[in-house]
Amino acid sequence: MDNESEFNEKKLVGNSAENIVEFLINSMPNWKCVRFGIENHITDLRRLVMKEVNPVTEKIRSMPDFIAFNTETGETFFVEAKFKGFVERRESGKIEFRLDFVERYSECWEGTKMIIVHGYKPYFFVIDLKDVKYDMKRTEHVGPNDWEYYWNFADIKKDIRDVFPELTEETIKKAIEMIPKKNDN
Repeated sequence: MDNESEFNEKKLVGNSAENIVEFLINSMPNWKCVRFGIENHITDLRRLVMKEVNPVTEKIRSMPDFIAFNTETGETFFVEAKFKGFVERRESGKIEFRLDFVERYSECWEGTKMIIVHGYKPYFFVIDLKDVKYDMKRTEHVGPNDWEYYWNFADIKKDIRDVFPELTEETIKKAIEMIPKKNDN
């Protein structure tokens, strides 16, 4: 697969995770999910912030995907949706996710809840970025100036119903059916 095809496939799967999370939040009567991320803003702004690197453009580029708002209680928080088709499992039984943005999001967007969507149980779980500690990260050197970051969220991950107790079993089943299936051809 060439680079452009791989990019398009990853974007499609990422968009699927966003659509699923938006569906879950909007399915509850008192919750509204509003698109927020940079991809939802005017083209000129996106073009400008992608060219310039400074603290403000970094913050704009890392904007969470959504704002979730409870119309009854006023509870409001940022939501970042991520699809992870696999985890890296270590001999020690730890489950780690390769994510390179967690620290930047934690610093720029305090109060963000990251909802991870994946194709196995539990299909959805939530990481409150305020609970992330740097000792949850393992760094692997993979090239001269290239690093990969693996995160073990075992102690802080929450079931999606811990954050959204109003979610029905029927809605969760529908959302599970929407999760992209891995093609092993």
